[in-house]
Amino acid sequence: MRVLICGNGAREKYLAELCPRRGHSTPDHGPWDMAVLPLPRSSLSEDVADQLPRGQKIVCGMTDAAFDKLAEKRGWKPLRVLSDEIYTQENASLTAEGALFTAVARMNRALRGSQCLVIGYGRIGKALTRLLWVMGATVTVAARREESRQEAGENSVSIREIPQVLPRMDAVFNTVPAPVLGEEELRHVRPSCVLIDLASAPYGIDMDAAEALGLKAFLESGLPGRYCPLSAAETLLNYMEREGSA
Repeated sequence: MRVLICGNGAREKYLAELCPRRGHSTPDHGPWDMAVLPLPRSSLSEDVADQLPRGQKIVCGMTDAAFDKLAEKRGWKPLRVLSDEIYTQENASLTAEGALFTAVARMNRALRGSQCLVIGYGRIGKALTRLLWVMGATVTVAARREESRQEAGENSVSIREIPQVLPRMDAVFNTVPAPVLGEEELRHVRPSCVLIDLASAPYGIDMDAAEALGLKAFLESGLPGRYCPLSAAETLLNYMEREGSA
């Protein structure tokens, strides 16, 4: 494949190194088989957009209405990685591992024997819960759907019950891209607890309220590209090769 790599983040730099090793070229000038935009939020500069012909395949993550409108107008073919089951599963595993790394770096105690709350039980929530259990943490899962709580096991609560369990937590991981921990809920968090938001916008933790309350809260969306960019690039290239051979 001839690949145009947009962006200069760590993931993109490793992708540029991996492509030649696996028989792909990354020329500066077209035509290209695929154009790859930065992840997880993707945007496209006007200069690059003018170089992309009708029918161009564009690998992207979350996009805004302006991009979607332009893609339709110019006849591009967006390849949305977040709609691919294999990619999202692999990405969830990388995110979970990165979440543990960021938590350990900021906690005043080991994960082993700690009390952790995972909010949301989608792909990332499930992967994170499994890793926390392996590390010896006691994990409580908070989920909206009854089916998710049943799957998570007896140590699970509804979203409404979060304030009741917050006072005993050493770490809280949010994976829900909707407000779940506002000022009222955050008042139940003890000062030593570490709050990590892994969700995409509009996120789940009110960071302003957390700061005002003196809490240790961190926004960590898009972790794979920052925590393990080489693995993130490998996962992305695997997806590109599957799409290229489809």
